[in-house]
Amino acid sequence: MNGVLSALIAVVGTLLGSVVTHLFQRKASARDQVFAAQQQLRADRMAVYSDFAGALTEFRRGQQDRWHREGEDPAGSAFLEAPAEAYRLRGLALHALFRVRLIASSRTLMDTAQHAYALTSAMHKAADRLELSSAGEQAREALEQFIELASSDVQ
Repeated sequence: MNGVLSALIAVVGTLLGSVVTHLFQRKASARDQVFAAQQQLRADRMAVYSDFAGALTEFRRGQQDRWHREGEDPAGSAFLEAPAEAYRLRGLALHALFRVRLIASSRTLMDTAQHAYALTSAMHKAADRLELSSAGEQAREALEQFIELASSDVQ
């Protein structure tokens, strides 16, 4: 009888140990999956935010080029090509903005990106060189503000 009781205790202990081990492994696996998902989201946000910054920087350059080409020769071929290039860059920046809106974690970050895009879009309407410089600086500062907010979103 003593041998049967010892065998029964051994079997119950083994089963209990297996169940506890399974529960700990499942919990660790779930924690690993959450960590991997967070790392993937961080990497995706980093890529999207840096793509937006790059696209907006190029768009700002295109807007300045468009404005300067009009001042040089409004009927020249360089001016006729500049708006087309600015529109192409605008499309890339808008696409990058949409990606930001899809992945950003806060409304403030989305609004800041939208504001930087709007300032850049209006640059070509500047009346003179001083206004263009001011508009470009405002657009750059808005982009810097976006980058500051975005950096806290990827940490």
